[in-house]
Amino acid sequence: MKQDADEAASGLKTLVAPHAGRGYDQVIEACRDTAAACSGIRSLTHLTDNTVDFTVRAASAVPFPGALPWDDEVEVEGQPAQRFVRWALEADDTMRQLRTGELMRVLAVTRSGGMQYSRLRDGQYVVGIARTGVESDAMDTAVNKMTTGLRTGHWDQGNEYPGGDHNQVKRMLTEHVPLTVQATTRDKDEENRLRGVWQRHLNPYDLHYAAYYRAWSPVCAGDCFEHSALSEALIAVPAQNRRAMYRDLVFRLNSWLTDLTEILEPVTPDPVERLVLDVQQGAFYLHWLDPAAGDFVVGVTARQRQVHVAEERLGDLIRDMRRH
Repeated sequence: MKQDADEAASGLKTLVAPHAGRGYDQVIEACRDTAAACSGIRSLTHLTDNTVDFTVRAASAVPFPGALPWDDEVEVEGQPAQRFVRWALEADDTMRQLRTGELMRVLAVTRSGGMQYSRLRDGQYVVGIARTGVESDAMDTAVNKMTTGLRTGHWDQGNEYPGGDHNQVKRMLTEHVPLTVQATTRDKDEENRLRGVWQRHLNPYDLHYAAYYRAWSPVCAGDCFEHSALSEALIAVPAQNRRAMYRDLVFRLNSWLTDLTEILEPVTPDPVERLVLDVQQGAFYLHWLDPAAGDFVVGVTARQRQVHVAEERLGDLIRDMRRH
């Protein structure tokens, strides 16, 4: 009776799988506190080795369609989360080749919804679902805070700064930074303009790489991987190899995004507009310019504390591109 009263007061419903015992109490409480404090969260689902343990869901949320009469409610709510975790683990296998650590956070945002994957610790995950696209960032911030709180306060595993360190601020760029830029456009005016845009935004402090694709074909790519300030951070993979690996990652994105759209279908009918793959040492970003045309920009940082600053800088680069 007390649990029912608590759920009525909080506007949340906690669905617990039969196998999940008292060992989950602390994490359930953390998820309930997080969902109660962030109105943009539809649900938070906890999984161990891709088995759904529990879901904290907004009491007003309509269950996902397609359930069979004998399906448990927690299983139905957890199915998109299960598929998202599998997707993230497969992406992690590819990202590991970059030698920048494990994939610990994924944020996929559409016009009308979003999902976030967080690796709490080895084999233990939380997947958040946002009510709308514009509320995805608030959900992401809330889940990152919860993840850090559990790791540092409950498991004593250290702060990995998912989403970056929000005490970091974007610095003003005043110095000339040597870049390696490759442009494939035959329009010399466009090439010169793009080189100028890349020069204004890439730097060794936050945004280290950016590439512009039109109709899924590269138009301009540039980086400062060979800058002395990055030599220690990127020592494991030579700059030339790293560039090739990011090109290969973009090639894989086509099929990855198809799979991701299917995973997100119960949550949102819209295509992914923004994707963040957050590893232990930095992040990879995808921002669509025109999904139908296959136009997009990707970006990379290798500094974990600068993850949110680097994405902000990538947004500056995109706005600079569009001004001309």
